[in-house]
Amino acid sequence: MRALDAKVRVQPMFAQLLHGAPYEGPCRVGRREDLAPEAERERGKERFQAAVAELRANLSDDAELLEPVYLEWHDDFVLPESELAKLAPDVYEADLVLSLPSGLPQYPAISVANRYGKAVGTLGWVASIDIIAYLRSRGMEGYAFLDYADLNRVLSLLRARKAFRQTRFLVATEGNATVPTGVVSSIWDLEGLRARYGVDHAYVSAGDIIAGMDDLSDAERQEADSLTAKLADNAQAVHMTREDLLQSVLFYKATEKALDKYEANAFVIPCFEVCARQIMEQKRVVFCLTHSLLKDQGIPSACEADANVLMAIALLMYLSRKTAYMGNSYLVDREENILGIHHDVPGLKMKGFDAPDLPYEIRNFTVGGWGATLRYDFARDRGAPVTMARFDPTGSKVLVAKGEIAGSAGFDKVGCALSAHIKVQDIVDLYRKEMGFGHHLAMVYGDYVDQVRDLGEMMGFEVVEA
Repeated sequence: MRALDAKVRVQPMFAQLLHGAPYEGPCRVGRREDLAPEAERERGKERFQAAVAELRANLSDDAELLEPVYLEWHDDFVLPESELAKLAPDVYEADLVLSLPSGLPQYPAISVANRYGKAVGTLGWVASIDIIAYLRSRGMEGYAFLDYADLNRVLSLLRARKAFRQTRFLVATEGNATVPTGVVSSIWDLEGLRARYGVDHAYVSAGDIIAGMDDLSDAERQEADSLTAKLADNAQAVHMTREDLLQSVLFYKATEKALDKYEANAFVIPCFEVCARQIMEQKRVVFCLTHSLLKDQGIPSACEADANVLMAIALLMYLSRKTAYMGNSYLVDREENILGIHHDVPGLKMKGFDAPDLPYEIRNFTVGGWGATLRYDFARDRGAPVTMARFDPTGSKVLVAKGEIAGSAGFDKVGCALSAHIKVQDIVDLYRKEMGFGHHLAMVYGDYVDQVRDLGEMMGFEVVEA
């Protein structure tokens, strides 16, 4: 399953306070008939139904709504165990218990948090602030939402966090190197990622994936033929033979098969180490097309076994629901604060997984005419906002910066040549801060700096802005 498909399971609850008699005092006023327990129950059930209907009408598709629960408690101010039990069994599957607005919701909300250990969310102001202050002061998770827009904002963050917890890297290895040759700043402690964020990993020999190109079934080879034809037919131009394009698609299919075998939904593979074996020249394949196609399927995938940028690609894809680009950062124009990011791994879904494919050409990576890459002209999007990010080598910090597309380069060149030019606020500041993070940056269309900052607070990574 794609981690991108994660949904936040929301358990709505409504707790109606029933007083033992129709009395007035410092806690309540009203007509006698309106203060009777039967009248309170009737109003409570009406408010419950109205609140649930309003929630259903306003909830984003980041959430999966569990069955709403109506609870009652009394003016002994104890929420009975029999009422708490009504939340089971769904509450055990919930990511968030949402306390719907009701009279005096504080005690029921904190009772649910204490009983089930779940994050609690509340709508409104006065009571909500009271509840969340209680929870956070005791190390529990809670969120007060100003309105449904605020609720949906936090749900998008919770969904991204859940997606991380469902992410499993497939790390292709080559030789005995513990640090990738091309990116020595890569995260070295993958176990730490599991402990800190729930991100799992598995190892596979790069040679096994390459050998898998020859072990594809007839049906899988037919799928590769169909995909090759689709890519070529939809391209604005193809600068290589279909036979060589097919070879890169076969590697993609072999990688898909390995991901399925290891139940993984993210991928990295070293470039320099595998290239040095010369097996890729024998197979007439580079990895670029695989990275592009995987990302377009919602599977984070990164070059040069770089776990830092893979984490950043996942971060930006989970927040934006768009394919992320990545590459080496370099100086284009210091005076104009123009940064370049270059690698041949654009995606056709960089404007959104539900958006039409972007226009592209297919070009050979090598002078020898093989190694398929997708090429997109970033200059089409001058002025479009983008967000760039990278985790640091400890996996505990994220560098984030925003900018706007200023141009493109390398569209029609061989080699790792494609580049997006990005105007940033202060390129010297970004360069100096990159020293603590490394040189590959992930990039996604749109401004997601605020979301990265909020997610950092939620997940516990430090955010450094440039």
